Amino acid sequence: MGVAELKKVELYYHKSVEENVARIVQRSGVCQIIESAEGPEARLAETENRLAACEEQEAYLRYLFRTLGSHYTDPVSSIDRLLGERQVFSLDELAQIAQETDLKELVSSVKTTEAKLNELRIEISQHKVNAGILSKIKGFPYPLSVLGEGTRTLKGVLGTLSAAQSEALKQDLTHSAYSKETELFVAPRKTKDKDAWVVVLYLRSREQEILELCVKNGMTLVDLPAHISDTVARESAKISDRLAECEGEESEILQDLACTADEWMPVVQSMSDYWKVLHDRYHALAASVATDSTVRTCFWVPAAAVPALQKQVEAAGSAVAFVVSDPKEEDRPPTLLMNNAFNRPAEVLTNLYSPPAYGQRDPTSPMAPFFFLFFGMCLGDAGYAIVIASVLWLLFKKYRKIPDGTKNFMRLFYVGAAATFLYGAVTGSFFGDFIDAFPFGAFLRPVKDALLIVDPLKNPVAILGISLLLGVVHLMFGLGVAAYDECRRGNYADAAGGKISWILFVMGLLFVGGGSSAMLPRFFYAPGAVMAVVGTGLIFWYAGRGEKNIFLKVGLGLYALYGSTAYLGDILSYSRLLALGLGSAVIGSVINLLGQMIVGVPFVGWLLAFFVVAGGHVFSLAINLLGAFVHAMRLQYVEFFSKFYTGDGVNFNPLKFQTQYVDIFDEI
Repeated sequence: MGVAELKKVELYYHKSVEENVARIVQRSGVCQIIESAEGPEARLAETENRLAACEEQEAYLRYLFRTLGSHYTDPVSSIDRLLGERQVFSLDELAQIAQETDLKELVSSVKTTEAKLNELRIEISQHKVNAGILSKIKGFPYPLSVLGEGTRTLKGVLGTLSAAQSEALKQDLTHSAYSKETELFVAPRKTKDKDAWVVVLYLRSREQEILELCVKNGMTLVDLPAHISDTVARESAKISDRLAECEGEESEILQDLACTADEWMPVVQSMSDYWKVLHDRYHALAASVATDSTVRTCFWVPAAAVPALQKQVEAAGSAVAFVVSDPKEEDRPPTLLMNNAFNRPAEVLTNLYSPPAYGQRDPTSPMAPFFFLFFGMCLGDAGYAIVIASVLWLLFKKYRKIPDGTKNFMRLFYVGAAATFLYGAVTGSFFGDFIDAFPFGAFLRPVKDALLIVDPLKNPVAILGISLLLGVVHLMFGLGVAAYDECRRGNYADAAGGKISWILFVMGLLFVGGGSSAMLPRFFYAPGAVMAVVGTGLIFWYAGRGEKNIFLKVGLGLYALYGSTAYLGDILSYSRLLALGLGSAVIGSVINLLGQMIVGVPFVGWLLAFFVVAGGHVFSLAINLLGAFVHAMRLQYVEFFSKFYTGDGVNFNPLKFQTQYVDIFDEI
């Protein structure tokens, strides 16, 4: 399996069946349209009109989402929708709803209500500001009109300044030549207030001098609206009454918006998906080429889906021609991955990195077993695996219509949980040392001890050795895959000198080191030495094969051998398998230890211990699950893929019903 075979389909049809053909192609969900820049202006204008109509409706819908969405409590949660809990409509039903729904009129009505709400909120904001100012000058004894228009001879100015500056202003006014022509009011100030509120009353004839003196002392002038002219107490009461009225009106408008949202948001959601489907369809038609009466549309289709698609399209009418061909050398088909049930969840990882180019090897199959193994070693706790598997099982049982992409991602963790359980069982980790830490786990100890093979806490060196050995196997396997691909393409020199040589060199050195240090039987020493020598020779030959100068050949060979340090670094990076697995076990044990310490608290000890242990393990599971996923994935992307995989393909993206809120089916 791996990369699915694609066919190039050229579809010729009469304009009279254009809409029907496009609908069939979209309903099939197996056709990726091939863009074309050709086409007469009339054709482009016609398509632009269709797209413009869709975009106009989508603009209305975006506004309604933005305005009504904050007032709507969706009965279906985002998680439920992600897992397939959506209302089902036929395309014809949605078309009928669209015909009966005047989005433009709805938008106009909502905009009118929104404008009233915005005006009201501006007024409320102004009233609150004015009320705040008046609260600062409660003791001012004169009508506030003196601060606005004033009288024929008297005028006042309101402002703020620091306490020290207010004293300075008072001194300046007292010792000035016009001290008898002014009056200073300083509002009572709380201890925590940094600024003082002051009013300076003066004769109009002294206005210029007084204002200059205020500015000189750092006074920030504050203006009150002209209509605030009565005493502070009366104006405060007026503002308070009007503010209550405004807030009541605001509450009524918000209630109206909430009722409108409850009534219309389900329609808006379904219409959003409907117009998105039509937009995608007409965008695909824009890629077609047309004459006055004939249309040609090209697309990629999986070879297995061609017969069924041809039958459906030809049923649309006699004026249809269906031409199938293989991809040409200059074509760049997209990539559709097709793997067995075990490897299919790991396609998510391949697509996250980059899909293979069409005709290139799909890395999913060689990667999947290693990813699941490394994930299990990094998470490393059988108890956590049981929790993950149980949660996923409940989700699969509750949600029956989970989309394929989401389902594969969930299955990725299902298989990872199985690997985690196996590794946790053989290393004796069930929520850390939970079974040994608490007496009610005693009945499980014989089972745990029977499954235990190596305890990472007592023998971390053994786990480190296994991790590094797996790293060697992983890297050499990647080189082996690369060598096989080179041989398949007929590049035998590249396979021998660029891939096999390093397998021989690295494995030879490991056999020599293991045989001489008694880590391996002495038997491995001699063949290891031969492998290392042969590998070195191939590396020297391959690095300098294009040079005639013997010294340059040797120099290039030595430089190539320097690349062995990179392999050493790659192998050592697999020590993270020990580190993360050990970290999971240690964190679990510390959480259990805290629980043991709290159990002794009188009366509530067991209850507190339950919350500490349960909450601690939930946190540990979340952190270690993320770490296991990221680091197991990193070992594939950085160490493994770099040996044989480039991943410069483009995902197969067919025209289909892509929806967010409802599921759509189509019957023609």
